[in-house]
Amino acid sequence: MPKFNDTERAIIQEALLTKGEQLFIRYGLKKVTVDDLVNEAGIAKGSFYAFYKSKEHLYTEILFDIQNRVLADTAVFLEEHKSLPPKELVKKLTVWSFDGIEKYPILLQQDLELMTYLVRKLPKEILDTYPDLDVQMTKMLAEQGVKFKCGVEVAGSVSQTLSIVFAHLMGSKDKNAKAVMEIYIDGIVNEIVEE
Repeated sequence: MPKFNDTERAIIQEALLTKGEQLFIRYGLKKVTVDDLVNEAGIAKGSFYAFYKSKEHLYTEILFDIQNRVLADTAVFLEEHKSLPPKELVKKLTVWSFDGIEKYPILLQQDLELMTYLVRKLPKEILDTYPDLDVQMTKMLAEQGVKFKCGVEVAGSVSQTLSIVFAHLMGSKDKNAKAVMEIYIDGIVNEIVEE
């Protein structure tokens, strides 16, 4: 197994994350190979395996990195809007997060088929290290004082389902996607958020 100093490790890690994200956005997870990744990053194949067990491992690491950026942005958003009533805050955050998803195109690729594929391909110990973005955002709302009629975990699952619906609508290029999402959001917020 190759040995790297801290600087080399940081450079290779950044190249794999950056080039990997670009390739996965362009071609999708299933079409990108480890050979594609090492060629783009300019490293040897053995070096790739010093960092990741598989391309799926790298893919989830990229998702985790993006989740951390989204959570940091969410914390700023919540601080700026903390005076809003709970239902308005949840609705505004949901619309804001869907509007901002275009900043992270790889998130638009998420669907049930891809998630099932990752669960099948990755060992449980790797999957367990990645927190669920929707549940984390819901917990942040709860910390802000928002009370959920169904509990935080269920509210997070509802949010995750809504994200999948949103990704599907965006992928279909439906000209009514935004209006449809607002109806979904209004209904869900009224159903799960206490006054």
